[in-house]
Amino acid sequence: MLQNRMIYIFLLLFAQAAFAIAQEPPDPDAEGPLTSRLDLSYMFGGQFYNDHFVYDPGVAVQFTTNYRVSKSFETGIGTGYISLMNENFIPIYIEAFGYKKNKRNSPVIRFQLGGAIAWLNTGAYPPDYSMNGGIFFSAGMGRKIPLNDRYSILFHWSLCHISAKVNYEVFGNDDYISPAHYDMLQLSIGVIRE
Repeated sequence: MLQNRMIYIFLLLFAQAAFAIAQEPPDPDAEGPLTSRLDLSYMFGGQFYNDHFVYDPGVAVQFTTNYRVSKSFETGIGTGYISLMNENFIPIYIEAFGYKKNKRNSPVIRFQLGGAIAWLNTGAYPPDYSMNGGIFFSAGMGRKIPLNDRYSILFHWSLCHISAKVNYEVFGNDDYISPAHYDMLQLSIGVIRE
């Protein structure tokens, strides 16, 4: 129940931030130091757990705000929501985002590092199972294509790793903690607001 409330609070904050950004009057001549990006992704891959691989695809949405350090490099923070078949994650990360060419239509590289809050879908696991989040890491490349003076579209692929710990009881008395690692190929499409 608490997890559902946290998701609703996160989505409400996300919606308010998106609404506030959408209400700003556009100024095509001004290129400010902040950029924002909304990415939608499909994730191929799965979980490495107890020396086995389990296919566990999913979808993700991420929102990132970056500060433009130079014309070819940005750094910032972001968060999102990742929903796999039986697990859910909220990554919170810092990001480095670089342009290979100093042009609007440019190849890009992206690196994200942070932590992830994690929980299990209760219907897929026994009630005595729980999950704690761990490290979130994503690195990849893509292509930024301008739509107009203010907005660009981003096609991107990256390798994503999330670590977690699965907690469970055996025979009602013994508590165990097992590491779980999720390694995925993330295919994304995003909108960049400059």
